[in-house]
Amino acid sequence: MTIQLASPSSAAKKQRFLQSPINRMVGYCLILLLPYIATYWVKVDYKGWYVAFVTVVNFLAMAAFLVQFPLASRIKNVSLFSNINWSISQHKTAGKWIGVVFLLHPALILAPKFAMSWQQGVQSTIQTLTSPQMLTGIFAWVLLLAWVLISVYKERLAMRYETWRLTHTVGFVLIAILATLHVTSVGIYAQSQVLFNAFWWGLAAISIGLVGYNYFVKPSKLKSRPFVLNDICKISTSDWLMTLKVPNNCRFNFEAGQFVWLNSDDPAKVVNDHPFSIATIQKDLPYVSFIIRNLGDYTSKLGQLEVGQKVYVDGPYGSLTSQESIDSIGVTLIAGGSGIGPMLSLLREFACTNDPRPIRLIYGNHHYDQFVFQEEIKHLESKLKNFSQLVVCMDGGEGQDIYRGPIDMTCLSKGFVPSLKDNWSFYVCGSKAMVSAVNENLRCMDVSPNQIHFEKLAF
Repeated sequence: MTIQLASPSSAAKKQRFLQSPINRMVGYCLILLLPYIATYWVKVDYKGWYVAFVTVVNFLAMAAFLVQFPLASRIKNVSLFSNINWSISQHKTAGKWIGVVFLLHPALILAPKFAMSWQQGVQSTIQTLTSPQMLTGIFAWVLLLAWVLISVYKERLAMRYETWRLTHTVGFVLIAILATLHVTSVGIYAQSQVLFNAFWWGLAAISIGLVGYNYFVKPSKLKSRPFVLNDICKISTSDWLMTLKVPNNCRFNFEAGQFVWLNSDDPAKVVNDHPFSIATIQKDLPYVSFIIRNLGDYTSKLGQLEVGQKVYVDGPYGSLTSQESIDSIGVTLIAGGSGIGPMLSLLREFACTNDPRPIRLIYGNHHYDQFVFQEEIKHLESKLKNFSQLVVCMDGGEGQDIYRGPIDMTCLSKGFVPSLKDNWSFYVCGSKAMVSAVNENLRCMDVSPNQIHFEKLAF
């Protein structure tokens, strides 16, 4: 059997080029290098290799810190930041290294003094701690320490999601202002270089400005076009189905597999919005549905929502779309728990276009009574000749068509044609642990990372 693949348009090819992980990383690194490159314009005398090394490290860390908020600001119109899955992943990874460099910053600065003598090192440390000029740096350092610890241990602290987001954002703004004051008032390159200082303040202003836009400007826009809750019902022992109606004054175009941030409270309370994947497709508009698992403070209260109330929607976002597999000869959708939402959306799109390719759905849950939309999926098995589902369950259920256990390599091997593996696409959505495990298993099966498109149900 020969499968005819659709040819991507030139616009689609351009979009995929701009959104490739390698090109994104190159663009990200170039932004981080700009402050260091700027030092050549002011002809700084670094007085040795060590000072030059520390300057490079500190400039990279400071630039990376100020770029942290653009990474998490849901910017759709700038190619570098438009892929929110990549941006959030980069935000988390960079945050760890930024924290390490900033916390080591005093040690890196004082190390040469201690290398000369312990006494000189102690004297320099005392002078640093008591110098009024150093107060902004000291305050920024202490605040960053608290900020990093809260971010790392937020789950152990049992901190509400909304509380963590608020402290995270406020902490960012305060540290950004204090750190920029420190950079532009201390050092061999700061005190006499007005243009150089203006560069740092410009970068800080862009980052803090994005905070202001997301917290004050965007909410007013969302408030002008509220969605309406059309229905909310329990569809399994753990999952809700929420259906919203799109307002007439809103042009809501999305691709199957994308997600939005929902706020059923006041849009001005930005920290109260939560990300959920869309389970429907474009042709279902003006109705859009979400499969939401009861896992936290907000989702445990979904039953209290009232039909007809306003819900504010920010989106769509995400790159877990059919465009990722347009050149592939086969597709495997791997869903864990409520990760079935975007997979069901993709599956519905494939069915709507009568996609002739082999399509496999591996759908896993801990308990059999957590599976949803089984009648529709079974109907699609009869409608799409090359589609089949593998139900994966840890506990409960009967029948030979159930794979018992986790989504391991044995299970994954049933989800694609081995001889076509190199031209196959894999979509993965579920919890952080599930997605990480599936990614690792696929790579152990010699599946290229470029063939794996995933989304973790956590931000």
